Amino acid sequence: MSVLVAVAAMGLFSCSNTQENVENKEVKTSTVELKEVTSPAEAIARLQEGNARYASDSAVNPHDNHMRIDETAPKQTPFCAVVACSDSRVPVEHIFDQGIGDIFVIRTAGNSVNDDVVMGSVDYAIEHLKVKSVVVMGHESCGGVTGAITEKEEAVENSKVDELLSVIRNDVRPYYGQKDSLDAAIRLNTNKQVERILANPEVKKLVEEGKLSVVGAYYNVHTGKVDF
Repeated sequence: MSVLVAVAAMGLFSCSNTQENVENKEVKTSTVELKEVTSPAEAIARLQEGNARYASDSAVNPHDNHMRIDETAPKQTPFCAVVACSDSRVPVEHIFDQGIGDIFVIRTAGNSVNDDVVMGSVDYAIEHLKVKSVVVMGHESCGGVTGAITEKEEAVENSKVDELLSVIRNDVRPYYGQKDSLDAAIRLNTNKQVERILANPEVKKLVEEGKLSVVGAYYNVHTGKVDF
C-alpha cells in the first residue's frame, strides 16, 4: 500500500511541476513582443534577440501553436531568409527562437548556394516573399567544409558526395589540406556564398536602397551563439 501511495504522490508532484513549467513558459512568452519587421536592421535585431534567449536557455518558442498555423495557412510572410547547413545540430528556428512563418529556411550541406535550385530559393525569398534580410549561416565543425579541405580530390565515379565536396572545395581552395584552418575555411565559405548572392544586380540594388541586407553568420555548436 505504501508503494502505491508513494507512486501516486510522485505522479501528483510531476503534474504539479509540469503545470508550473507551463505557467512559467506562458509568462515568458508574454514578455517577448514580436514587432513587425520593416527594415533589414530590425530583421537582424530580432534574430539576435532570439538567439540571445536560445543561448541563455530562456527561449520562449513563439508562434508555435495552432493559432499561428491558422494565421499563416493562407499566406506566408517571413521577415528573413536563412541559408544554413543541413547539419542536424543546426535547427534554424530554434537557434533564433522563432516560430511558424517567421523564417524562410534554405538548408543544404555546407550552406552553399552554388546551385540553381538553391539560388532560385534565395531569389524567391527576396522577389516574392519580400524578406528584409538574407543570412548565410556557417557553423562550427561543418562536415561539408571539413570534407572539402581534407578529402582527396579524386572523385569516386557516380558519387554525388564527391561532387558536393568539389563545389565547396572550389570556394575554400586556399585552405585545402589545412585541417587546422577549418574555422577560417568555414568563414571563407560563408563569405563566398554572400558574394554569390550579391552578384545578382537586382539583389545588389535592393541592398543599396536599404531595402535588404545580405549578411554572413557563424553558429557555435558548443555555446548555441550566433555571431553576425
